[in-house]
Amino acid sequence: MDWDTVTLLVLAAFGLAGLILTMAAELLSKVPAVIEAWRRVRATWRGGQDG
Repeated sequence: MDWDTVTLLVLAAFGLAGLILTMAAELLSKVPAVIEAWRRVRATWRGGQDG
């Protein structure tokens, strides 16, 4: 294994880690909106009562 391969593997690993962290942050930022939408759906099913 030469240094070029090691360098490319390190760059790929950091790129993958950055991608995973970015996607996790996006997913977690959308959770409150999904919960609120689910509460509105449940309220509508129960006869339109808002919380």
